[in-house]
Amino acid sequence: MAVNTKSGVVLAVGQPQQLKSKSGKTFVKRSLYLDCTTFDPYTGQRSQYENKILFDFMESKTSLLDNIQVGQIVTISFDLQGSEITEQDGRKKYFTHVRPYNIEVRQMQPQYKQSASTQPVSFPPQDNDDAPF
Repeated sequence: MAVNTKSGVVLAVGQPQQLKSKSGKTFVKRSLYLDCTTFDPYTGQRSQYENKILFDFMESKTSLLDNIQVGQIVTISFDLQGSEITEQDGRKKYFTHVRPYNIEVRQMQPQYKQSASTQPVSFPPQDNDDAPF
């Protein structure tokens, strides 16, 4: 089995949020915003194509973010999972879920050491109408 990973600089760490699905089940999620933009290792020049990813840690995995700080370079390990939902009218919808399950701190970015914000960040609630649970 291949391990999926993505590395980057932490831009923001969200606070835990309690959400409710259509079925009434309550679950906890916590978001991590990561700058994964590539750069040339020889020149240090950033790619013109930004790659900033929001990872949503769910339930017991939210505690993995407790000691993560803005400016740290981290590697996220994640699984890709898919699901199929049949609507009441018979139409099928397909979803791909990114399920992060581990985070490893690599180092602190020098430019963030002095200016890293310790203020918690709260991400706006996302529309979870299509949540399969």
